[in-house]
Amino acid sequence: MHAPARPMTFTLMFALFAASAAVSAQDQAPTMDEMLTKVAAALPDKAPAIPQAARRLLVFTLTKGYRHSSIPIGAEALKRMGEKTGAYQTEISEDVNLFKPESLKRFDAVLMLSTTGELFDDPAMRQAVLDFVRSGRGWIGIHAATDCFYQWPDYGEMIGGYFDGHPWHEKVGIKIDDAKHPVNAVFAGNPFEIVDEIYQFKYPYARSKLHVLTSLDVTRTAMKKDGIHRADADFAVSWVRGYGNGRVFNCSLGHREEIYWNPTVLRHYLAGIQFAFGDLPAESAPSLQTTPGWTRLFNGKDLAGWKGLVADPPARAKMSAAELKSAQVTADESMRAHWKVENGVLAFDGQGSHLCTARDYGDFEMLVDWKIEPGGDSGIYLRGSPQVQIWDPAQWPQGSGGLYNNEKNPKDPLAVADHSVGQWNTFHIQMTGDRVTVALNDRLVVDNTVLENYWERGKPIYPSGQIELQSHGTKLWFRDIWIRQISSGNAGK
Repeated sequence: MHAPARPMTFTLMFALFAASAAVSAQDQAPTMDEMLTKVAAALPDKAPAIPQAARRLLVFTLTKGYRHSSIPIGAEALKRMGEKTGAYQTEISEDVNLFKPESLKRFDAVLMLSTTGELFDDPAMRQAVLDFVRSGRGWIGIHAATDCFYQWPDYGEMIGGYFDGHPWHEKVGIKIDDAKHPVNAVFAGNPFEIVDEIYQFKYPYARSKLHVLTSLDVTRTAMKKDGIHRADADFAVSWVRGYGNGRVFNCSLGHREEIYWNPTVLRHYLAGIQFAFGDLPAESAPSLQTTPGWTRLFNGKDLAGWKGLVADPPARAKMSAAELKSAQVTADESMRAHWKVENGVLAFDGQGSHLCTARDYGDFEMLVDWKIEPGGDSGIYLRGSPQVQIWDPAQWPQGSGGLYNNEKNPKDPLAVADHSVGQWNTFHIQMTGDRVTVALNDRLVVDNTVLENYWERGKPIYPSGQIELQSHGTKLWFRDIWIRQISSGNAGK
């Protein structure tokens, strides 16, 4: 949920829209000298933060797919911005050898400027990149930086998402998602309009992982366009995130040449670059953390809020309070023996029983990341009843996400949406009454289907109950588990 949009000031509207006015195909493109003159006039006089040390930035421009004509002026604008403000010195390159560990360590941050395609596949260099950011360095993406390394899922995880088309190349509305964020200071909280090519993003893009700064204002943008894939109308434009001890800033503006002499956008870039360096302290917690109603089910540190499994719902209902308390102590001991937190991830060793929420839920919306090994088998029990299925599609070709234990209502997923075994997947589950909707990796796999009561087939699903991460004799990993209670009338304690 976002604050109501405030009217845009005339000065900001002129700076953003006039600098981004559409250039018709018949207009003569400006020369590099003419563009550099425009850039010089648009560069900020100073950086928003004083560098903590002399900073060195690698601006990388290699493309193995589409090549943007704006790359040369973009690289020069970024270089000259660092020089004029004293924020950093720049090396512009397309040499992949700079990603070898001994070369990469010369830089404080890397900026991927409209890079496309599979730029390199050397495992050592890929690991060097991840280690570089995790160790405390910065990573910056401008425009097409999410349109590369599709065969390297860790890159998508790090930068925050992958390009999934650009339905818009026209005047669009942009809203400010966090008006108080230092990287957004240039906007002064005011939404704006701009002409550029606007991206949509696919997995692993999620507000449960990213701190979104700006996004498409769908109320001020044409939304009847071909190629719009996201049903949630969530089209981020810029974001930040933490990654290990490092920092990531991504902004998809930058397709058009004139973006690089837009003074407002340049200042947004500069603040994001300084955030990535660590010179501009700013919040990077996921946006969902400050979205009303959403809470973390897993804190990334310990098993607080979770308990071991005691029997099934009908059996628990027959226990006395003393019997249930004693059984819970035993179940919790088993839980702690087999469920651990490792590097922020819930890990199950393949033995023992389910992990259960300490409280019950009625109607809710849930996000959960999961990963399995070959042959893996698991699921998410809703209100204590099985289940949204998780398994290896190599053995169960229908794929994950279906309501496996249904007998009368549909049980199989609508599509196979699993990532390769060993990679992370995300469920978005909504349960209202007895009806369940599931999206797996942004694809709808269960559409408002009744979940049957597995334990007592003649009865409807229980109005409230615990959520369980199913154990089924294989190793499992879960992370980024969030929940939003939809209504409280049927929630348990």
